[in-house]
Amino acid sequence: MAILSVVLLITAVSGVGWVSPAWDAKESWPTFFQVVSEWFMRFFEGAARIVTGGKDGAGLSLRLLCLLLLISSFVALRRWMLQRNAFKPGPVDVQQLVTSTAEGEPSLEGLTAQLRKQLSETNLYPPSALPAESPAESFLDLLGDIDLEPKKLGTSILRLFSRLRPKVAYKVRGVLRAREQEPVFGVTVTITSYATRGSRTETLWRQTWEEAVQACGYWVMAALVPVTQASRRAPWQEWRGRNLQPELFAAYQEARELSQDRKFDDALQRYYTALRLDPTNIHLRTQIAGTQEKLWLHLDALETYHGAILLDGQSREERNARLRRGPWNPRRSFCKRYRWWRNGLLEARFRYAVVLGMSERTARQWCKPTVDPDDSVKVPRRARTRREIRKSMAPALVERYWRTVTHLTPPGVDMPICEGPAARKWLEDELGEGGLDQKNVSLIFQLACAEEMYQLACDYPILRFFRNSSRRRSRGLTWTSLRLNRDVWAPLRLAWAVEQTEAGTVEGLRNDLIWPMKAKDLIKRVEQARGWWIWRRMAERLSKWQLWPDRPWQDRYNTACIYAVAMGGYEDEQGLDDEDKQNLDDLAAQSVKELEAAARADLTSFQPIMRSWLLTEDPDLEWLRPNDRFIRFEREIYPHDAPDRDRPQRPLRAEMMAYDQQLLGGTAQVMEHTWRLRGKLLPAETHLIAQWFITEKLIWQCVHRVAANQGRDWRDRAKLLQTVREIGDSTLLAKYGLPSKLPELDDLLDEAAWFVIGSAKESLTGFGKTIEKRLTTLSRGIDGTSNGVSPIHRSDQWVEAVKHSGTFPNFMMQVAVQQVCADYETTWRALRDQLDPEDDEWAFPRALRDLHEPDGAWRLLATFRARAPVGFRHAS
Repeated sequence: MAILSVVLLITAVSGVGWVSPAWDAKESWPTFFQVVSEWFMRFFEGAARIVTGGKDGAGLSLRLLCLLLLISSFVALRRWMLQRNAFKPGPVDVQQLVTSTAEGEPSLEGLTAQLRKQLSETNLYPPSALPAESPAESFLDLLGDIDLEPKKLGTSILRLFSRLRPKVAYKVRGVLRAREQEPVFGVTVTITSYATRGSRTETLWRQTWEEAVQACGYWVMAALVPVTQASRRAPWQEWRGRNLQPELFAAYQEARELSQDRKFDDALQRYYTALRLDPTNIHLRTQIAGTQEKLWLHLDALETYHGAILLDGQSREERNARLRRGPWNPRRSFCKRYRWWRNGLLEARFRYAVVLGMSERTARQWCKPTVDPDDSVKVPRRARTRREIRKSMAPALVERYWRTVTHLTPPGVDMPICEGPAARKWLEDELGEGGLDQKNVSLIFQLACAEEMYQLACDYPILRFFRNSSRRRSRGLTWTSLRLNRDVWAPLRLAWAVEQTEAGTVEGLRNDLIWPMKAKDLIKRVEQARGWWIWRRMAERLSKWQLWPDRPWQDRYNTACIYAVAMGGYEDEQGLDDEDKQNLDDLAAQSVKELEAAARADLTSFQPIMRSWLLTEDPDLEWLRPNDRFIRFEREIYPHDAPDRDRPQRPLRAEMMAYDQQLLGGTAQVMEHTWRLRGKLLPAETHLIAQWFITEKLIWQCVHRVAANQGRDWRDRAKLLQTVREIGDSTLLAKYGLPSKLPELDDLLDEAAWFVIGSAKESLTGFGKTIEKRLTTLSRGIDGTSNGVSPIHRSDQWVEAVKHSGTFPNFMMQVAVQQVCADYETTWRALRDQLDPEDDEWAFPRALRDLHEPDGAWRLLATFRARAPVGFRHAS
């Protein structure tokens, strides 16, 4: 309607300007410019006649007609701009909060600033720093003081144009409230939309006004996301036009912020909370799996990615039938149920294939032993988790990949497998509890990785016919990267897995790559996978101009990973001849060259995202990192103040031990401070004292679980953090660094290099072993194995003693509780000293021996009061 109104207005004004003599263009001009210039001048001639009075001006009827067309054009443009501003809003006008109670008056400025800061941190819509001018409610209000006199019509039209564009589309108002019942503090928030002439109001109650304002910010964003352009971004595509739950948005936003701060335990807990509210969200599943990869939980990530790729809208039979079809079969990509266009599905499939290809980690975790009552297993809960994942994943892997082992002669089989039942039987035996041979499982995973890369490369070209959707829905994937992974990376890792088997070969396997591979042959294979390499070289020789755009950093990085993986074939440098050493040096040079090109290709995307992954986490670069070329590249791209970069092979072990030390040390400081405060609160009521010991028992159980599992199960750490939050004040938690964040290996190396020059790696390895030993001692001390005194059992005794002491406090009980408060304070201080490698190793078991049990006389009094009649009970 806006376009139609503007076209009619231009036509009418041009018609008014069609007078004689008319302005004519020169005949020497081209015909096109003659027509355009004549129409252009006629439009201005018509505009001049409309605003001019007298006999030289247009007639009254023509003026009224043009005025009506102008007004209709303005109305249509205004409505279109309002709709556009509602979908693509600029700053959201956040008004100053007001209060309905005198208690909230001093906090208005701070709470308003908190609300605006929270909205800005969502990275969706920035709030306006100052209250903006309220948009006009109607077109008549928009006219305002605009003068429509003919002499001032030009100025008035310009002023009207300046008011045509709406300044804001949404306005947020909030009122602080209070009530007597719990929770006491609340905020009534209202969102007003000037596009739809509507509003939404909600009252949110929390324990403090700060928490209420925080919930208010999440509610505002959950209301705006489904009706704005944010619904096109991950992970909110499925919520467009629907009622987004504020709890879901809050859980995802908090999880994303915690993950960026490397607080992965809390992040996983919040991600799972969001996934519980939105179980079919692929993006949430990939976020969870990515966090699990950062914690080296590759087996858990494999299960999470597998669950994500099953959200393709197909049943198991339909999925198997689709995979059997050829890459150019129309029924493969355009079948009714297959939703390959769903946002995030291709990314999930790619990461699933990559985790399968990291079989040196995934297969090792798959084959670790399960819980055995007769065998001492360090991490029984983690072993149980692995067993449950195997029971769930093994049938799915057999069903999906039994075709990949047909016509092969795998290890331990005398004849080629020619039938489906035999292939299924072999996979079930190797992946089940009776097999668990790491070399065979690694071979199965590499075969599955090659199959997944092939299937993904078959589906990707279809997206190239849909250019815009391809860019949006396959973010981070390029056609060249898929060819590199399908034709070089996956076959190279498959050749490595075949070489690791006992026979060193698998008959019937079609793989033209060998292990180890020469640098010259690998470079040629990489260039073939890149495509058009002959024409590119000719263009580079014939002309200095760059006829093709530079490759994105994903292609460069994947190429660097291929060369780095091939370096594993020359791992033993002591027994290499000159030719092998030259191959190793060439591979390292090519890999570092590609990494440098990746760093130059896109600095904004490559550097912040890839730093920790490139330096410590990516298993493909494991053999490249000790090389001098990589160390020089690292010093150039990621400069450090400490030059020692000799890293351990398992960086997460050192990181996790340091993290456990910080987590348990912070918990000990919080509880030490808490018991000191509790001692000052005495005398206190009996039910409050009993609650102290109940929570004390719970937190000792959480600490024992973390110590017994060596901190390798994130659920134990998350439960400990949740329990500490319920006990300690938020200010106290922030003071002692809770929740702790997973430290980076480079920070640990820098700190170790400051104390011991030249041997940071050995110092860090010794630190990890010491903390593991201290955690074992701590676990035995808490369960009472070392000295027979368990704080869990002692807390139980105090709970029972306090419960039977009566409802009113008495002097003997208060004295005994005063003593035990000091005892628990000393015990927590000893736990903190126990985790210090420089302190006494037996500080905690020694402190447990001084943890008093309920006094005998007070216990006898408590028993008497519990059994005596009511009158004697009060008399005593």
